[in-house]
Amino acid sequence: MPFRDIYGQEDALDLLKQAVDRDRMPHAWLFTGQANIGKFKTAVALAQKLNCRTEAEDACGECDFCLQIAAQNFPDYQVLVPDGKFIKIDQIRKSLSWLSLHPDQAKKRVMILDGAQHLGREAANAFLKTLEEPAPQTLLILIAESTHQLLETIVSRCQQIRFRPLSGEISERIFRQSTELSHENIQLLTAFSMGGVSGDLAARLELMQTVQKTAIGWLTTFSAETLEEMLRTCETWGKSKHEEWRLLLDFLETWFRDLGWIYNALPEDKLINRTGTAQESRLKALKNGAQFFNHQQIYEIFNQIEESRTAIELNANKSLAVESLCLNIYRLAG
Repeated sequence: MPFRDIYGQEDALDLLKQAVDRDRMPHAWLFTGQANIGKFKTAVALAQKLNCRTEAEDACGECDFCLQIAAQNFPDYQVLVPDGKFIKIDQIRKSLSWLSLHPDQAKKRVMILDGAQHLGREAANAFLKTLEEPAPQTLLILIAESTHQLLETIVSRCQQIRFRPLSGEISERIFRQSTELSHENIQLLTAFSMGGVSGDLAARLELMQTVQKTAIGWLTTFSAETLEEMLRTCETWGKSKHEEWRLLLDFLETWFRDLGWIYNALPEDKLINRTGTAQESRLKALKNGAQFFNHQQIYEIFNQIEESRTAIELNANKSLAVESLCLNIYRLAG
Protein backbone atom coordinates (compact mmCIF):
# COMPACT_ATOMS: atom_id res chain seq x y z
CA MET A 1 0.00 0.00 0.00
CA PRO A 2 2.37 2.75 -1.19
CA PHE A 3 1.34 6.43 -0.99
CA ARG A 4 0.23 6.37 -4.64
CA ASP A 5 -2.54 3.90 -3.79
CA ILE A 6 -4.18 6.22 -1.24
CA TYR A 7 -6.89 8.52 -2.57
CA GLY A 8 -8.38 11.73 -1.26
CA GLN A 9 -5.77 12.50 1.43
CA GLU A 10 -3.34 14.66 -0.50
CA ASP A 11 -2.80 17.16 2.34
CA ALA A 12 -1.94 14.43 4.84
CA LEU A 13 0.39 12.70 2.37
CA ASP A 14 2.17 15.97 1.56
CA LEU A 15 2.94 16.53 5.25
CA LEU A 16 4.32 13.01 5.62
CA LYS A 17 6.40 13.21 2.46
CA GLN A 18 7.91 16.52 3.60
CA ALA A 19 8.82 15.00 6.96
CA VAL A 20 10.50 12.04 5.22
CA ASP A 21 12.32 14.16 2.64
CA ARG A 22 13.64 16.59 5.24
CA ASP A 23 14.48 13.79 7.69
CA ARG A 24 12.37 15.54 10.32
CA MET A 25 10.23 12.66 11.41
CA PRO A 26 8.71 13.10 14.90
CA HIS A 27 8.84 10.17 17.28
CA ALA A 28 5.03 9.92 17.26
CA TRP A 29 2.24 10.80 14.84
CA LEU A 30 -1.45 11.00 15.70
CA PHE A 31 -3.77 10.38 12.73
CA THR A 32 -7.35 11.51 13.41
CA GLY A 33 -10.55 11.47 11.36
CA GLN A 34 -13.67 9.39 10.86
CA ALA A 35 -13.50 5.67 10.16
CA ASN A 36 -12.71 4.21 6.73
CA ILE A 37 -11.00 7.20 5.13
CA GLY A 38 -7.47 5.84 4.79
CA LYS A 39 -5.73 6.53 8.13
CA PHE A 40 -4.51 2.96 8.64
CA LYS A 41 -3.53 2.53 4.99
CA THR A 42 -1.49 5.72 5.24
CA ALA A 43 0.27 4.43 8.35
CA VAL A 44 1.17 1.21 6.52
CA ALA A 45 2.37 3.20 3.50
CA LEU A 46 4.60 5.32 5.75
CA ALA A 47 6.10 2.21 7.37
CA GLN A 48 6.84 0.82 3.90
CA LYS A 49 8.38 4.08 2.70
CA LEU A 50 10.69 4.25 5.71
CA ASN A 51 11.90 0.66 5.21
CA CYS A 52 11.62 -0.03 1.48
CA ARG A 53 14.75 -1.50 -0.07
CA THR A 54 14.49 0.93 -3.00
CA GLU A 55 15.48 4.57 -2.70
CA ALA A 56 12.60 5.93 -4.78
CA GLU A 57 10.22 8.77 -3.92
CA ASP A 58 7.58 6.23 -2.86
CA ALA A 59 7.73 2.69 -1.50
CA CYS A 60 7.86 0.07 -4.24
CA GLY A 61 5.26 -2.13 -2.53
CA GLU A 62 6.95 -5.19 -4.01
CA CYS A 63 10.25 -5.80 -2.20
CA ASP A 64 10.42 -8.32 0.62
CA PHE A 65 10.28 -5.62 3.31
CA CYS A 66 7.21 -3.92 1.78
CA LEU A 67 5.43 -7.25 1.40
CA GLN A 68 6.25 -8.32 4.95
CA ILE A 69 4.95 -5.03 6.34
CA ALA A 70 1.72 -5.39 4.34
CA ALA A 71 1.31 -8.92 5.74
CA GLN A 72 2.24 -7.79 9.29
CA ASN A 73 5.11 -10.24 9.62
CA PHE A 74 8.04 -7.84 9.41
CA PRO A 75 10.07 -8.26 12.63
CA ASP A 76 10.44 -4.52 13.19
CA TYR A 77 6.81 -3.64 12.59
CA GLN A 78 3.87 -4.12 14.92
CA VAL A 79 0.15 -3.32 14.83
CA LEU A 80 -1.77 -3.05 18.08
CA VAL A 81 -5.60 -3.14 18.04
CA PRO A 82 -8.22 -3.38 20.80
CA ASP A 83 -8.66 -6.78 22.41
CA GLY A 84 -12.45 -6.69 22.66
CA LYS A 85 -13.62 -3.17 23.48
CA PHE A 86 -10.30 -1.87 24.82
CA ILE A 87 -6.56 -1.92 24.33
CA LYS A 88 -5.52 -3.54 27.58
CA ILE A 89 -2.58 -3.06 29.88
CA ASP A 90 -1.14 -6.51 29.07
CA GLN A 91 -1.05 -5.59 25.37
CA ILE A 92 0.82 -2.39 26.18
CA ARG A 93 3.30 -4.21 28.40
CA LYS A 94 4.11 -6.68 25.59
CA SER A 95 4.54 -3.79 23.18
CA LEU A 96 6.86 -1.99 25.58
CA SER A 97 9.01 -5.10 25.75
CA TRP A 98 9.09 -5.22 21.95
CA LEU A 99 10.03 -1.54 21.77
CA SER A 100 13.00 -2.12 24.07
CA LEU A 101 14.59 -4.52 21.56
CA HIS A 102 17.18 -3.42 19.04
CA PRO A 103 16.06 -3.28 15.38
CA ASP A 104 16.49 -6.54 13.52
CA GLN A 105 16.38 -5.38 9.89
CA ALA A 106 14.54 -2.07 9.83
CA LYS A 107 15.86 1.37 9.00
CA LYS A 108 13.02 2.62 11.20
CA ARG A 109 10.94 0.46 13.51
CA VAL A 110 7.23 1.25 13.37
CA MET A 111 4.43 0.50 15.80
CA ILE A 112 0.84 1.37 14.84
CA LEU A 113 -1.75 1.78 17.58
CA ASP A 114 -5.03 1.45 15.68
CA GLY A 115 -8.05 2.53 17.73
CA ALA A 116 -6.03 4.55 20.22
CA GLN A 117 -9.24 6.05 21.63
CA HIS A 118 -9.90 2.62 23.13
CA LEU A 119 -6.88 2.72 25.43
CA GLY A 120 -7.99 1.90 28.95
CA ARG A 121 -6.86 4.33 31.63
CA GLU A 122 -4.14 2.03 32.98
CA ALA A 123 -2.95 1.18 29.48
CA ALA A 124 -2.93 4.85 28.46
CA ASN A 125 -0.77 5.80 31.45
CA ALA A 126 1.66 2.99 30.67
CA PHE A 127 1.86 4.02 27.02
CA LEU A 128 2.45 7.63 28.02
CA LYS A 129 5.83 6.65 29.46
CA THR A 130 6.86 5.41 26.02
CA LEU A 131 5.92 8.74 24.46
CA GLU A 132 7.90 10.58 27.11
CA GLU A 133 11.00 8.41 26.58
CA PRO A 134 10.82 7.21 22.95
CA ALA A 135 13.10 4.40 21.81
CA PRO A 136 15.71 5.38 19.20
CA GLN A 137 14.97 4.67 15.53
CA THR A 138 11.36 3.95 16.39
CA LEU A 139 8.20 5.60 15.10
CA LEU A 140 4.85 5.39 16.87
CA ILE A 141 1.65 6.02 14.90
CA LEU A 142 -1.56 6.43 16.87
CA ILE A 143 -4.85 6.24 14.96
CA ALA A 144 -8.09 7.58 16.45
CA GLU A 145 -11.35 9.06 15.24
CA SER A 146 -10.82 12.12 17.44
CA THR A 147 -8.72 13.35 20.33
CA HIS A 148 -11.64 13.62 22.76
CA GLN A 149 -11.17 10.17 24.30
CA LEU A 150 -7.39 10.42 24.52
CA LEU A 151 -5.40 11.76 27.45
CA GLU A 152 -4.33 15.36 26.77
CA THR A 153 -0.80 14.37 27.72
CA ILE A 154 -0.77 11.74 24.96
CA VAL A 155 -2.13 14.16 22.37
CA SER A 156 0.41 16.82 23.32
CA ARG A 157 3.32 14.42 22.74
CA CYS A 158 2.27 13.52 19.19
CA GLN A 159 2.30 15.46 15.96
CA GLN A 160 -1.29 15.38 14.72
CA ILE A 161 -2.57 15.04 11.16
CA ARG A 162 -6.30 15.39 10.54
CA PHE A 163 -7.65 13.27 7.71
CA ARG A 164 -10.61 14.63 5.75
CA PRO A 165 -13.78 12.76 4.73
CA LEU A 166 -13.59 11.43 1.18
CA SER A 167 -15.50 13.19 -1.56
CA GLY A 168 -18.33 11.39 -3.30
CA GLU A 169 -16.22 11.12 -6.45
CA ILE A 170 -13.33 9.50 -4.59
CA SER A 171 -15.65 7.13 -2.72
CA GLU A 172 -17.30 6.03 -5.95
CA ARG A 173 -13.91 5.49 -7.56
CA ILE A 174 -12.76 3.24 -4.72
CA PHE A 175 -16.00 1.24 -4.71
CA ARG A 176 -15.73 0.76 -8.48
CA GLN A 177 -12.18 -0.52 -8.15
CA SER A 178 -12.85 -2.80 -5.17
CA THR A 179 -16.30 -4.22 -6.00
CA GLU A 180 -18.30 -5.46 -8.96
CA LEU A 181 -21.51 -3.76 -7.86
CA SER A 182 -23.83 -1.91 -10.22
CA HIS A 183 -23.61 1.85 -10.65
CA GLU A 184 -26.90 2.22 -8.77
CA ASN A 185 -25.64 0.24 -5.77
CA ILE A 186 -22.32 2.07 -5.74
CA GLN A 187 -24.20 5.38 -5.59
CA LEU A 188 -26.26 4.03 -2.69
CA LEU A 189 -23.14 2.91 -0.81
CA THR A 190 -21.42 6.22 -1.45
CA ALA A 191 -24.36 8.16 -0.02
CA PHE A 192 -24.52 6.10 3.17
CA SER A 193 -20.77 5.79 3.70
CA MET A 194 -20.80 9.53 4.49
CA GLY A 195 -17.24 10.27 3.48
CA GLY A 196 -15.74 6.85 4.21
CA VAL A 197 -15.34 3.65 2.22
CA SER A 198 -16.19 0.50 4.15
CA GLY A 199 -15.58 -2.84 2.48
CA ASP A 200 -17.70 -4.38 5.22
CA LEU A 201 -20.64 -2.20 4.21
CA ALA A 202 -20.25 -3.22 0.57
CA ALA A 203 -20.29 -6.88 1.58
CA ARG A 204 -23.46 -6.31 3.60
CA LEU A 205 -25.27 -4.20 1.01
CA GLU A 206 -28.34 -6.46 0.86
CA LEU A 207 -28.65 -6.49 4.65
CA MET A 208 -28.26 -2.71 4.78
CA GLN A 209 -31.04 -2.28 2.22
CA THR A 210 -33.34 -4.59 4.19
CA VAL A 211 -32.77 -2.68 7.43
CA GLN A 212 -33.32 0.67 5.74
CA LYS A 213 -36.50 -0.43 3.94
CA THR A 214 -37.92 -1.74 7.23
CA ALA A 215 -37.01 1.46 9.09
CA ILE A 216 -38.53 3.68 6.38
CA GLY A 217 -41.79 1.80 6.86
CA TRP A 218 -41.68 2.58 10.57
CA LEU A 219 -40.81 6.23 10.05
CA THR A 220 -43.60 6.96 7.59
CA THR A 221 -46.53 4.95 8.99
CA PHE A 222 -46.74 5.49 12.73
CA SER A 223 -49.46 3.28 14.20
CA ALA A 224 -50.05 0.74 16.97
CA GLU A 225 -49.20 -2.05 14.53
CA THR A 226 -46.01 -0.24 13.54
CA LEU A 227 -44.97 0.10 17.18
CA GLU A 228 -45.50 -3.59 17.86
CA GLU A 229 -43.49 -4.60 14.80
CA MET A 230 -40.78 -2.06 15.64
CA LEU A 231 -40.21 -3.39 19.15
CA ARG A 232 -40.27 -7.02 18.08
CA THR A 233 -37.77 -6.40 15.28
CA CYS A 234 -35.45 -4.27 17.44
CA GLU A 235 -35.24 -7.06 19.99
CA THR A 236 -34.24 -9.51 17.26
CA TRP A 237 -31.72 -7.14 15.69
CA GLY A 238 -30.14 -6.38 19.04
CA LYS A 239 -29.37 -10.08 19.55
CA SER A 240 -28.28 -10.83 15.99
CA LYS A 241 -24.65 -11.60 15.17
CA HIS A 242 -25.12 -9.62 11.95
CA GLU A 243 -25.45 -6.39 13.97
CA GLU A 244 -28.52 -5.03 12.20
CA TRP A 245 -28.84 -2.69 15.18
CA ARG A 246 -25.69 -0.88 14.06
CA LEU A 247 -27.01 -0.48 10.51
CA LEU A 248 -30.27 0.83 12.00
CA LEU A 249 -28.50 3.47 14.09
CA ASP A 250 -26.42 4.52 11.09
CA PHE A 251 -29.56 4.88 9.00
CA LEU A 252 -31.53 6.75 11.66
CA GLU A 253 -28.67 9.21 11.91
CA THR A 254 -28.90 9.96 8.18
CA TRP A 255 -32.71 10.10 8.23
CA PHE A 256 -32.98 12.67 11.01
CA ARG A 257 -30.06 14.62 9.61
CA ASP A 258 -32.02 14.86 6.36
CA LEU A 259 -35.21 15.85 8.17
CA GLY A 260 -33.32 18.76 9.70
CA TRP A 261 -32.02 19.64 6.25
CA ILE A 262 -35.58 19.66 4.84
CA TYR A 263 -36.93 21.62 7.81
CA ASN A 264 -34.40 24.39 7.08
CA ALA A 265 -35.22 24.34 3.33
CA LEU A 266 -31.65 23.48 2.34
CA PRO A 267 -30.80 22.11 -1.15
CA GLU A 268 -32.27 18.67 -1.79
CA ASP A 269 -29.24 17.55 -3.80
CA LYS A 270 -27.30 17.39 -0.50
CA LEU A 271 -29.73 14.95 1.12
CA ILE A 272 -28.24 11.56 1.91
CA ASN A 273 -31.59 9.81 1.42
CA ARG A 274 -32.27 11.37 -1.97
CA THR A 275 -30.97 8.18 -3.57
CA GLY A 276 -32.37 4.66 -3.56
CA THR A 277 -33.18 1.88 -5.98
CA ALA A 278 -35.09 2.37 -9.20
CA GLN A 279 -38.17 0.89 -7.53
CA GLU A 280 -38.38 3.34 -4.65
CA SER A 281 -38.40 7.06 -3.97
CA ARG A 282 -36.41 7.84 -0.83
CA LEU A 283 -37.06 11.56 -1.23
CA LYS A 284 -40.83 11.09 -1.29
CA ALA A 285 -40.68 8.88 1.82
CA LEU A 286 -38.44 11.41 3.57
CA LYS A 287 -40.84 14.29 2.91
CA ASN A 288 -43.71 12.11 4.09
CA GLY A 289 -41.84 11.35 7.31
CA ALA A 290 -41.04 15.03 7.92
CA GLN A 291 -44.68 15.76 8.83
CA PHE A 292 -44.36 13.83 12.10
CA PHE A 293 -41.61 15.94 13.73
CA ASN A 294 -40.77 19.56 14.45
CA HIS A 295 -37.30 21.08 14.52
CA GLN A 296 -36.77 20.62 18.27
CA GLN A 297 -37.84 16.97 18.14
CA ILE A 298 -35.49 16.26 15.24
CA TYR A 299 -32.60 17.76 17.21
CA GLU A 300 -33.54 15.79 20.33
CA ILE A 301 -33.78 12.48 18.47
CA PHE A 302 -30.49 13.06 16.68
CA ASN A 303 -28.75 13.46 20.04
CA GLN A 304 -30.51 10.37 21.43
CA ILE A 305 -29.19 8.29 18.54
CA GLU A 306 -25.64 9.20 19.52
CA GLU A 307 -26.39 8.54 23.18
CA SER A 308 -27.70 5.07 22.28
CA ARG A 309 -24.58 4.32 20.26
CA THR A 310 -22.34 5.45 23.13
CA ALA A 311 -24.31 3.41 25.66
CA ILE A 312 -23.90 0.26 23.55
CA GLU A 313 -20.17 0.90 23.22
CA LEU A 314 -20.07 1.02 27.03
CA ASN A 315 -21.72 -2.42 27.13
CA ALA A 316 -25.42 -1.52 27.45
CA ASN A 317 -27.92 -4.15 26.34
CA LYS A 318 -28.23 -3.64 22.59
CA SER A 319 -31.87 -4.70 22.27
CA LEU A 320 -33.00 -2.52 25.17
CA ALA A 321 -30.99 0.48 23.98
CA VAL A 322 -32.41 0.33 20.45
CA GLU A 323 -35.96 -0.40 21.68
CA SER A 324 -35.78 2.57 24.03
CA LEU A 325 -34.63 4.84 21.22
CA CYS A 326 -37.39 3.69 18.87
CA LEU A 327 -40.03 4.04 21.60
CA ASN A 328 -38.96 7.62 22.12
CA ILE A 329 -39.08 8.33 18.39
CA TYR A 330 -42.62 6.92 18.36
CA ARG A 331 -43.56 9.00 21.41
CA LEU A 332 -42.33 12.22 19.80
CA ALA A 333 -44.02 11.63 16.44
CA GLY A 334 -46.95 14.04 16.35
